[in-house]
Amino acid sequence: MPAQPSSLQNLSMLSYLTTAKYLNGIHCLKRLWYEEKHPEKAPPLPLSQQRLSDQRKILKTLAYSRFPEGVHIAAEDPDVAVRHTETAINRGESCLFNAAFLLNGVFIRCDILQKDGRGWRIIEIRASKKIKKEYLLNLALQKYILDTCDIPICATQLMLLDEACVYPDLSNLFVCAGVTDKVNVLKREVPRYLRTLKTTLYRDIEPNVLIGKNLCNRPHRCPFKTSCWTSVPKNSVFTIPKIKDPEATALAEKGIFRLSDLPADFPLTPSQRIYVNSVLENKPAIDSAALRQELANLQYPIHFLDFETDRPAIPRFEGFKVYEEFPFQYSCHVLQPDGGVTHHEYLHTDISDPCLPFLQSLLAHISDRGSIVVYNLSFERRILRNLAESFPEYASVLQSIIERLWDQLTVLRKHYEHPDFCGSKSLKSVLPVLVPSLSYENLDIQEGADAPAVWNMMLSASNETERQEWHRRLSAYCKLDTLAMVEIHKVLQEKSTCHA
Repeated sequence: MPAQPSSLQNLSMLSYLTTAKYLNGIHCLKRLWYEEKHPEKAPPLPLSQQRLSDQRKILKTLAYSRFPEGVHIAAEDPDVAVRHTETAINRGESCLFNAAFLLNGVFIRCDILQKDGRGWRIIEIRASKKIKKEYLLNLALQKYILDTCDIPICATQLMLLDEACVYPDLSNLFVCAGVTDKVNVLKREVPRYLRTLKTTLYRDIEPNVLIGKNLCNRPHRCPFKTSCWTSVPKNSVFTIPKIKDPEATALAEKGIFRLSDLPADFPLTPSQRIYVNSVLENKPAIDSAALRQELANLQYPIHFLDFETDRPAIPRFEGFKVYEEFPFQYSCHVLQPDGGVTHHEYLHTDISDPCLPFLQSLLAHISDRGSIVVYNLSFERRILRNLAESFPEYASVLQSIIERLWDQLTVLRKHYEHPDFCGSKSLKSVLPVLVPSLSYENLDIQEGADAPAVWNMMLSASNETERQEWHRRLSAYCKLDTLAMVEIHKVLQEKSTCHA
């Protein structure tokens, strides 16, 4: 491998600028700065994101099996990995996995580096069915580094998941997409990005970057958001329901964060105005008459229902496709006219397809009459429709359940506002305000997105004690979701009559 040039500023006193940091820096310079200067401020990686990482590792192993001639560069130390890569290239290897290159403090690894008649092709493996810009930016950096190192790159490709793949035949799990032209365009911007990122990393003062809901929460919540948002009030312009990021960011750019500082002529929808007034007056805004009308539509016995689902990248049940969703757990509290409450639940505990036993258990505990309260109707309705399609013999009874669904979330959004909701109507935001005796804070699972990760950990547990612990955590989380809806329902009943 030819000697690597030194045209870029050396980063020897800093840790290496990796591909991940490069992409984070393009997304937000402040995140890159925190990641380098104050990594201790980041909380542990959420279980949901850890599972995504684990799935990608499994996918890479499967992808590597498509290239039997491949040689894996296993060393983790950058300097060692670079030496092993150079040695492999010099001895004439035609395919490398995890090939490593280091150029003046920029360290990259190529998932697959395959030689053909015209040079080398870079193949990036992604746990996605679609091309995303971040993948192209990744490849653009890789190609820039290898081009600068005089490694001739003739093509760049993305190895994506094929939505036509159906288990158990995984022979077409992957599909390759040529993206050379797009990568070449983005490659032109790499030197400018690198200069900007390195300048940021050399400064001791954090960069001044405007915050925003999209910027700080997508594709995942930034691990440094808590540190970055310390000066933002609890109820800020960013918490106005359905406000668009450009509008909120434009206000922040003018130094307007507090709702009390909103310009008098700032356009607000009726629901946004109700929220703002609720915060400014520091009191809830409740449409009691509308609540009474909504609650009057409920019929006993009232079922409070919640599902937990998984959608693995690699299908593992007969007839399933990539990222096809399926339920593995439910909780159901049933409220009788006399106030009595019973609880039913199901949690699938082995590696078999959970759909049919889940469905049979559900139907055993859902009456053929009475309303079914959910929190975000579109989710449960979608799962029930999928089950009806998979098991047509149960389609009619499932349709009956779908027709009886009643969305508590929609009712709260329309008719109940409280300054302590902070603009959110999620159960985690609403429950401690309306029912202070209940909270998710003491649970081991904090977010629904973590539930499938915990379920898979339970299935792969090495001993029964560990398995039972994961089982307990899942059961407690899902049970609280439906118990929360029961208690919120009681509050809504009370508030619907207090101004009658």
